[in-house]
Amino acid sequence: MENSTEWRTVVGIIYQIPFNLGHLLLPVIGYFLRDWRFFQAAISAPSVPLVSYYCLLPESPRWLLAIGRKEKAVAMLKKAAKCNRLPTDNVENDVDSYLRKKDVRGSEVRKGNIVDLFRTPVIRVYTVAICFNWIVCGLCFFGVSQFIGQLGGDIFVNVAFSAVIQIPSTLFACWSTKALGRKKTLILADVISGASLLLIAVVPSDPVWIKSTLSTVGMFGLALAFPTVYIYSGELFPTVVRNIGVGTSSMSARIGSMVAPFVASLASVQPWIPPVIFGTVPLVGALLCFKLPETLDCKLPDTIEEAEQYEKMKTKRKEKKSNESERN
Repeated sequence: MENSTEWRTVVGIIYQIPFNLGHLLLPVIGYFLRDWRFFQAAISAPSVPLVSYYCLLPESPRWLLAIGRKEKAVAMLKKAAKCNRLPTDNVENDVDSYLRKKDVRGSEVRKGNIVDLFRTPVIRVYTVAICFNWIVCGLCFFGVSQFIGQLGGDIFVNVAFSAVIQIPSTLFACWSTKALGRKKTLILADVISGASLLLIAVVPSDPVWIKSTLSTVGMFGLALAFPTVYIYSGELFPTVVRNIGVGTSSMSARIGSMVAPFVASLASVQPWIPPVIFGTVPLVGALLCFKLPETLDCKLPDTIEEAEQYEKMKTKRKEKKSNESERN
């Protein structure tokens, strides 16, 4: 029942590779299906089987325990143990020991809701900062993907190349989020994408490869930010609001992706407007990251109170070190 971090990073990031492969398939499908109706049908059909996930995917035992549904959590853990051919005799005792250590009292723990993301000062800052970084991902990732087609050269090659670069970017995220941490990785990703996209606004249009290269570097940064912000948001929010926190963050990305085509279309007004917007927004996201804590290998909080207390204790430790430094 303890909080294992061994596979949290790798599993939380490596699943992005199928997303990258899906992006790579877009120009391939578009090349052979030039009619937009057939193209839309072809890329939408694979989503239909995902409805079955509602019945197939189990709920998180941590979340069930955090909201006081012990019996269902025990049943799920026993089922998982049987599937893995592990003994189930001590599951209930382990759960009781976990609840005593966490001081969780079942029905007294209420479910979190979206209001809880803004109710307390620490979680409020987390929500604003991480949601903005999700907007960065949605706006810039999908916007730049569309803007690439306006940079000159073969649109299919440009989009395919921007998709190919995402795979090494995702693999790099597996290393950097462990070696540098979530916070520094997200800042690095925002700075790489922001700087390269801003440069598109000022470099000459000829030769074409300069802007194409900068857009590819920008996509590398954005593809690094996407898996990082996903795992980061899941670790920032306490268990009782983790689902609603990640869901709200992801919704923020959809707002960004809805705005993306309108920003990309501003190239018809002035060619420099889209890259300036796409480049500035990630740099603002990087600044907001400084308000977030590092969560690498940290024990995840289960309640909002735990997260608030952790931040207060961290602030007190900083103040104590600062006072000791001044005295010395």
